[in-house]
Amino acid sequence: MSSSKTRYSCAVEVTLELICGKWKCIILWWLRRGGKRFGELMYLLPKITQKVLTQQLRELEKDGLVERKVYKEKPRRVEYYLTPEGETLGPILQAMSDWGKAKKPEFQFCSVDLEGLHVLVLTDMADFRDLLRLDLGVTAKARLTILSVTPRVENLQQIQPDVVVVDLGEQDLSPLMQQIQLLEIELGKSIPAIALIETSDRRRAFTEGFKLVFTKPVESVEIAAAIASLAGRYD
Repeated sequence: MSSSKTRYSCAVEVTLELICGKWKCIILWWLRRGGKRFGELMYLLPKITQKVLTQQLRELEKDGLVERKVYKEKPRRVEYYLTPEGETLGPILQAMSDWGKAKKPEFQFCSVDLEGLHVLVLTDMADFRDLLRLDLGVTAKARLTILSVTPRVENLQQIQPDVVVVDLGEQDLSPLMQQIQLLEIELGKSIPAIALIETSDRRRAFTEGFKLVFTKPVESVEIAAAIASLAGRYD
């Protein structure tokens, strides 16, 4: 954090000093709608190293933009959140996103398409289904299977998804996650699952085995970016 005696030629320098660098703004962007675990941020920033992410988070903490919360649970849970001051950067981050889209009109889902990926989506929301069919299916070229939320998918072995996205509600979906784990063993590959939640019940989602958890509302572009990262499309 800069000293109160630091002199600046203009106020923009103050902002740049706190959020400069390739990764800080992206970290802040992913934290803008809720907390994330270190592992989640590693998934969402696939080109960053653990060392650099640790350093960036520590600097953001030091500057009062991010806070690290340690929950007294077993196993221990550690998550990162924006501080109230960090949340005030929201309009700046949104303006940067909007400017980037205007500058690169061809920008779609972090410039990574999902062609060839079979994505299983479980949701009961008709509007959300239509949005994903357009954005993930048509634009990002993913192969989609969309079903209602259920504790078990009867034909999961025939579907053989690469990634699963679940609109998590009150149902106990541990049987579904056990199904996925058995299919992973059978196919010899990982089938990561993403949970979309209404509340802050993140612990439950991780306990059931989800790799990434988003608090709704979440943009389809963010879901697509997460799918691409989990599927190794940034390698």
